[in-house]
Amino acid sequence: MLDTRVLFRIVVWLGVIANWSFGLWVLFGDGNNLLAMLRLGRQDSMLWLYNYSILLMILSLFYIPAARDPFRYRANAWLLVVGRLVPATTFLLGVALGYMPNGFLTLFIADGAFGLIELFLLLQIFRDGPRPRDYGYRQ
Repeated sequence: MLDTRVLFRIVVWLGVIANWSFGLWVLFGDGNNLLAMLRLGRQDSMLWLYNYSILLMILSLFYIPAARDPFRYRANAWLLVVGRLVPATTFLLGVALGYMPNGFLTLFIADGAFGLIELFLLLQIFRDGPRPRDYGYRQ
């Protein structure tokens, strides 16, 4: 069975890859095609989507140190969970209140799944405590 830290690292990296895939598709592909595929609604201007994609890719870079060492980069580790669950909640509420098309439920499911899995794994990692080679380990 895989170690909790290894699972956490894998899930975080999968999330980073997903975010970068989204961003690169928008920046170098057809953003309208992506919006249509995800059923996010047709847009007159793609400027917001380009901006969102760049910010998403930059945000993902802050996840990488936490994937490597959640004890040393504790703030990054907890903020990556927040960075998944807050948008997921926003997408769900946006659809529920009629501000966003139903396609945003797909983004809710993706961010929510990553966020909850990362939360549970991170809680377990901190419950287990640091190991001898970890930052902050004390005998």
